[in-house]
Amino acid sequence: MKVSDLGEIRLLHEIVLQHVSQEEDHRGDDCAHLSVGGEELLWSIDPCPTPVAKWFGLDTPEVYGWYTALINLSDIAASGGTPLGMLVSMEFPDDTQVVFVEGFQRGLKSALSLFNAQVFGGNLKSASRFSATGSILGIVKGNHSVCRRIESTQAVIYLIGSSGIFWSSIIAHRTHDSRLLTDRGRELVNALCYPIPQIEAGKKLSKLPYKVACMDCSDGVLNGMQQLATACKMNITVDEDPAKHMPADLRQMLLMNGIRPENAVLQFGDWQLLCLVPTEYSEHFEKSLGGFTLQKIGVAYPGDGSVRDKIGRRVNPAALNENFSGGYNSIQSLDELVEKFMFAELFI
Repeated sequence: MKVSDLGEIRLLHEIVLQHVSQEEDHRGDDCAHLSVGGEELLWSIDPCPTPVAKWFGLDTPEVYGWYTALINLSDIAASGGTPLGMLVSMEFPDDTQVVFVEGFQRGLKSALSLFNAQVFGGNLKSASRFSATGSILGIVKGNHSVCRRIESTQAVIYLIGSSGIFWSSIIAHRTHDSRLLTDRGRELVNALCYPIPQIEAGKKLSKLPYKVACMDCSDGVLNGMQQLATACKMNITVDEDPAKHMPADLRQMLLMNGIRPENAVLQFGDWQLLCLVPTEYSEHFEKSLGGFTLQKIGVAYPGDGSVRDKIGRRVNPAALNENFSGGYNSIQSLDELVEKFMFAELFI
């Protein structure tokens, strides 16, 4: 049997997490939870993803540094923490230009500085290709940390953060849509190169007088729903139009290119937080998170861990952005990327 026979989600739950020494409620969370000196620390590790910006020639050294911070900061956000700082291990060939390293460090520090986090240090190593892996520390300053599990007889599922901007940017750049690239140029470039993690929203979650289940959407909203459904042993139904709050000009552009706007919302790239909130607290939750972009997209009930649309179709496994099963890290071209994620049937 190969890991591709299982896919990332099954590999984690059936093998890897069986050997993780965390309390069951925190096993598989975005961060490890550590009790140190009366404080709850959060610790995560993630490699720098290859940004989609590379297919448009926008992948500067600063972008790689930013993404190395981003993917780790997003884990801290999903656990309700305040980031303290991170270590970074970098590998690159001997002929790498020094200006690349300088730019990488600028991008890394710029992203961390937004949240008063530090670069603690790290490691350098000669290698055949560039890679960077960050390890981040955070602290919980609220009432409690946030994990991927809740026990509830009924829950509402929310997205925190803007949706559909990332894929709209990809399609606008790919089709050279001059109107959108003029009207929304900086916004669309930032969506590709400098996304903002939902740190402030995560902090708010830790201060709520009740617990919600949460994870970041670095692998996509669809993937996140499947993981939360599995972790909480709940069935999730997407009962709202997930793209109803998309700006009209972006929605229209996607439709003109034969793309369903819901694909742009439910796939990866916008770095939202996905939350399961007990139904009895949904009104309070909406008021408490009123300062953030918040969207209700579905409901959940105890079940077998399935994700369905409102007419009962199950999530299409082939549409998930899942490592070892044809996910983003296996994609070799921009055309393949768009075909895989924008034209796939999300539910079958």
